[in-house]
Amino acid sequence: NEIQNLYEENRSNFKSNPQVELVRTISYEKFGDFNRIWMDIPDYNGSVIYGLIHNELVAGIIINKNDKPLALLNKDFKSAYSVYVGGNNAPGIANGNNDEHLIVNFIPAWYKINVGDEVVSSGLDNIFIKGLKVGRVISVSSSQGYQNAIIDPYYKLNNLNYFHMIKRLR
Repeated sequence: NEIQNLYEENRSNFKSNPQVELVRTISYEKFGDFNRIWMDIPDYNGSVIYGLIHNELVAGIIINKNDKPLALLNKDFKSAYSVYVGGNNAPGIANGNNDEHLIVNFIPAWYKINVGDEVVSSGLDNIFIKGLKVGRVISVSSSQGYQNAIIDPYYKLNNLNYFHMIKRLR
């Protein structure tokens, strides 16, 4: 609201009007895979990838599978979205590895990444709003001109009943 007021005071035509909707979990896609869950979304548009949040933490994405909404939680290897790492906003792509942690790939080598740096959504993927918390860096490695960071995610699979879905960013 403060940003929107600032735009109005300066007669800017830029608008930020995200739409967020409460959505309900139906069931796991398969027993034993806790990273994929079917969602109950009444007016679902299967041509869009949606962001999924829980208590203002990035929880995963929603994709179309057989014309139904399937949530891929953070730790799923196919859950991917753009992020910023650390205070210098180093860009990268976060995805799961079906393990306890997340991986941020393709961080340019010239950025200094430190253990303990916070990882947030960048908002550049048209999935998430910029600045939602993802996790903290626990290790950094280099590979083929890029850096990779292992992330301890903030969202832990602690509540799978209801989430908020980012329906529209702008």
